[in-house]
Formats: sequence, C-alpha cells, structure tokens
Amino acid sequence: MRKEEHISRFAVLLFITAFLSGCVQFKEATLYDGVEPLPKIEKPASINAVVEPVIYADNATDMWGLEKTVCKDASLTSDETYSGNEAIAVSWNRNEPGCEFAGIGIGWDGYAGKNLVPLMDYAAIEMHVKAKGERMFGLPIVLTLEDYSGGMGFAYTDNRYFERTTIDDEWQRVTVPLKDFDLETEGLNAGNIKQLQLELQQSGDVYIDDIRLIFYDPEPVEPWMEEETLPDPLRTPLTIFDDEFINKNSWGFISDACQEFSITEESPFSGERAIHARWIDADNCELTMFGASWNKWHPIDMKKKLETRAFQFQLKLEGGKAEQIEMGMEDYDRAYTFVKIKSEFLANASPGNDWIKVTIPLSAFPSDANFGNIKQMAFRFSGTGEALIDEIKLIEISAGD
Repeated sequence: MRKEEHISRFAVLLFITAFLSGCVQFKEATLYDGVEPLPKIEKPASINAVVEPVIYADNATDMWGLEKTVCKDASLTSDETYSGNEAIAVSWNRNEPGCEFAGIGIGWDGYAGKNLVPLMDYAAIEMHVKAKGERMFGLPIVLTLEDYSGGMGFAYTDNRYFERTTIDDEWQRVTVPLKDFDLETEGLNAGNIKQLQLELQQSGDVYIDDIRLIFYDPEPVEPWMEEETLPDPLRTPLTIFDDEFINKNSWGFISDACQEFSITEESPFSGERAIHARWIDADNCELTMFGASWNKWHPIDMKKKLETRAFQFQLKLEGGKAEQIEMGMEDYDRAYTFVKIKSEFLANASPGNDWIKVTIPLSAFPSDANFGNIKQMAFRFSGTGEALIDEIKLIEISAGD
C-alpha cells in the first residue's frame, strides 16, 4: 500500500471515530430566521360595514360634558349649525383658577365597543368647526380615543388638519387621520373603543358640528412652501410695521372693555399711521395683547442671531409707564418669551418730541421659548395705560452692545 493511501484511510477512520464518539456536533440551522411581517389589512368596502360612522349629529344621548364649569361652558345650540338642527357651542379657558380638566366625551352608537383596527390606515375623524368670535390661528383641542380598559390614543388638532389656515367665521372641515393618533404612549386597544374625548387646552370659543368617521386618502403634497422664495427673515434692517404690518399678518386689533388696539392716522412718528394701544385694568383681563408674523407664518430660526439682532421701535406714552408694556415672541409649540420695556432699553427723547426709541436685544429675552422655531412677535400690556407705537424693526447690533 502506498504511503498516501495509508494517510487518507487513516484520516477517514479518524473522522468516523470522532463522529461516533460525539466529538463532532452539527448545529441545526434554518434558511430564514427573520420575523414574518403581518399582512396588511385590506381597505373595507364601507365604514358602515365596520363601525357606526356618525360620532355626533344632533344627538346628545351618548355625550357628557355639556355643562358650565369654572373654565368651560359647553352646550347644544340651534343658533349656528353646519347641518341638522343643533351644533356644539363651547367656550373655555384652562388658565382659570381651579380648572383641573375641560372636555367633552362622545360614546356614540350607544357606547358599544367599536373595532377601528380595519380602519386605522384608511379613515379619519372629520368635524366641522367655526369660530364664535375672533379667528383662531390654532385649535387647542386634543382628540382622545379611549378603549374599555382605559387605554388612550391622542391626536392634537393643529392647523395642518384645517381646510383653511385659520379657524374663522365660516364653517370648515378639520380632518384628523386615525393613523396620526399616538397609540403607544397609553396603550390604546383600537379593537375595543369606548368613546372619543375632546380635551380642551389653552382657551377657545367655537362651534363644532357633524363629527364622523370618513374614508381618508392623503392628497398629493403640493410644494406650496417652495413656490415662493421668502426673503431672509433676519435680514437687517427689516421693517415689521410702518403704516401697516409686513405681509398684513397681524391679529388682536380689537376694542372691548379691556383694550382698544387699532391702526390710527393720528400723530404717527413717521409716515401716515401708527399703532394706538389703550388698555384698562389689564391684569384682570383674559388677554390684552396683539401680535404679528413677519415671515408669513413660516418658522424662523433665530438661535444664531441672538447676539447680533434687536427689536427696535418708537414709543410715545400717553398714560401709564413703559414697564407696563412687554414685547415677546411665540414659538410653534405655543410657548412665549417676554421682556418688560425697562429704562436700559430707552433712548433719550429729543427736545419737544415725546417719542422714545426702544431697542431690545434678542439676548435680553429669557429662554422660555424655542428660538429655533419662532412663529411671531407680540406686545402684552398690564395695568392701565395708553401709548402709540411706530416703526417696529429688526436691526443689527454688535455683540456686547
């Protein structure tokens, strides 16, 4: 026998001996160890085949919260309706002392348990809303689905769900897709829904009507924000008000028992118009404020300019003190930052001229708002007083000025 054949036979014998003695082990393997995805639920032929689609329409049988409390007044009314005979009229202010909760609940379909699972990718909650007074730039209502074990899912009705940009004095649709609800935080079981709650936040005064489930297919997103190239909102000098507000995007110019805010032609600092502000016992009023966007309501990132930019305007006091006026900014999470008009911001008035130049560096504002997501500027008033304001600008300053 040749030497090579002897070695080969010896190797085979060694392998067989090791195999039989258990020294060699084979591990079981599978061709695919991944998790098989769940099949996508097909769109139902109709909502009615799954669940009762009408949540509210003229019937308060399955509702709670239609009452007057320390911070909410809700009732059915026939004064204003989108359809049918009655709508929900609700006014609220969550800042009232003692206000722990403000909301309305609708069990619909006799509080039967409702399986929304087949509709989560295909349906939305639609309601029709109309402002009772001043137009609203948001709708501070949290839609809350609750199941029969206490689990909840939330969706905030921000303005991306509006038919128009603001809630005004005409009825409009507010459409919130079910797939936008947060189902994880409070563990909502979408297969056993008890009710829909409208949790009221901040303050508002609206009519609500015709709440129902509808099929929803998102419309193709049109690049409307890209159609117009906006100027740099931090360019300087940038005039926010001079005879009128830039882009005419202002609010709060009203007259009531607490305030009288208007654009007047009497005694402007320059040009033809100034802002006239008169406020009475403002500390006891709900809101004594006006504001404006200077970037067509697009967010502004001011973080990199906090040391080199300032707001500047002309002020003429006709009653009260400068400290009763605050200037501020609001971000898109509705947080405000304000600073009082202190003496260090005032320049000396020229002889025979009651107008005073006010310069407030952005670095003087407390970090109560997100400076990377600014929505607008605002003026807020306290006590009782009267003033003219003109030539509101954003200017450049040197760091350390």
